Amino acid sequence: MNVLVVLLVLALVLRRQLRAQRIDEARLYTLPVVLVVAGLAQGGLVDHAHVAVSVALLAGEAVTGLLLGAMRAATMRLWREPDGSLWRRGGGLTIAAWVVSIAVRAGTTGLAAVLGVHTGSGNLLAFFGVSLLAQYAVTDVRARPLPAPRSGVSVAA
Repeated sequence: MNVLVVLLVLALVLRRQLRAQRIDEARLYTLPVVLVVAGLAQGGLVDHAHVAVSVALLAGEAVTGLLLGAMRAATMRLWREPDGSLWRRGGGLTIAAWVVSIAVRAGTTGLAAVLGVHTGSGNLLAFFGVSLLAQYAVTDVRARPLPAPRSGVSVAA
């Protein structure tokens, strides 16, 4: 069930990131936080039969998720409209960054299976949430110095 939820959220996120989209700065972190909390609440992030290996994999996934999220944020075009609203749009590099993110997650899952580590599906939600959290945090930092255009023309960052 979590895989289906993640796939649906991923499809929605990709669709929104590949077209010009206004960013609600007041609610920027809502989705990633909900995903992380849901993943943690489901438990099963650590295989108690292989604690050291599963904790190492979990830590690696967290770091990887943060790095991949930051990488995706760097591919986004950001600008402010004359009314001060923040907008973003991804492109081909954003798609490539998502493909890398998905491939890394699949590779980590495969490595865990080879090592005999079994974790719950909350792991997937938490990884996705951490990755989006990093992406949105980097987007937030990149957007702060963007002034609203004076001439009514959008400015790319």
